[in-house]
Amino acid sequence: MTTTKNRKSFLKTGSAIAMACALGSVTLANSAHAQESSWSPSQQVSMVVPFKPGGGSDTFGRAATSGMEEVRNNIDISVQNIVGGSGAVGYSTLLQRQDNPHYLLASETGAAIILPLMNDVPYSWEKLTPIAEVAEDHTMIIVANESPYKSISDLVDAAKESQVNIAISGKGSPASLAFKLIEKDQDVSFNRVVFESGSANNAALLGGDVAAAGANPGEAIELIKASKVRALTIFKETRFQKSPLADIPTIAEAGIDVDVTPTLQFRGIIAAPGLSEAQKTYWENAIKAWSKTESYKTYIDNNYLTPKIRTGDEFAEFLAKQHNTISPLLKDTD
Repeated sequence: MTTTKNRKSFLKTGSAIAMACALGSVTLANSAHAQESSWSPSQQVSMVVPFKPGGGSDTFGRAATSGMEEVRNNIDISVQNIVGGSGAVGYSTLLQRQDNPHYLLASETGAAIILPLMNDVPYSWEKLTPIAEVAEDHTMIIVANESPYKSISDLVDAAKESQVNIAISGKGSPASLAFKLIEKDQDVSFNRVVFESGSANNAALLGGDVAAAGANPGEAIELIKASKVRALTIFKETRFQKSPLADIPTIAEAGIDVDVTPTLQFRGIIAAPGLSEAQKTYWENAIKAWSKTESYKTYIDNNYLTPKIRTGDEFAEFLAKQHNTISPLLKDTD
């Protein structure tokens, strides 16, 4: 009898615990849902693109705008190209929208990290609100197809013997930092020739004015497909999986042991200063939801990017790491 009684008591207690756990789970789920839905945009949202229409930042800003509108009903986001100061004007505009969650910015490494390190501008990424990283672009070292250099080792060996001219798009560009990492690891020096754009770099390379150039996949893909240029290496932790980029060795496979973080060009969303946790959560979750759609996959594939979703504190930690790895390289670059 005692055994039966204890068993009934145990079952009763177990049922009560199970019910409490179930109710607790529901409460937690409802709490999370409440946090997510406790704020939503109450007016039109502005997606600031700090560069001219047609470039990588503009393409990203418009893709992210369409993507978030796709996964969040009843929001309206307009793209505003606020141009000037190599991106500084757009970022400074965002800085002036303190506590306003209806302003976002299409961000990337150059204007977010490098520009404040090189110039006296009123903003820095720490003064704004990091929302999410969406993708990463990678730096390649390319040569003309008929170049005698078949590997990075060949290019390094040539630089040890004589001057080797390389094309970059500015002192603080990811390509310039990529060459600096090679120089430091291999104890060589390249002669930098600065051009205004990736297309100008490519023209100089094809014209024989430089031996090599830095480029991201989107800038060089058509030339690679046309067998006009070859990539010696890519600053990426793993190879691309799809042709025609799958055959490009990573910088580690090329025998050069460096941290690729300074050479990454991230694409991400930054918001105005002073957002509440609920406001940040709304935008973070909108980006996460977009990352699960076909339109996100199309954006990544069409632009030869690597999908990379980091939100909130994780994104802020990545920005701090980029800042800390790029800063000494800029100080050590002529």
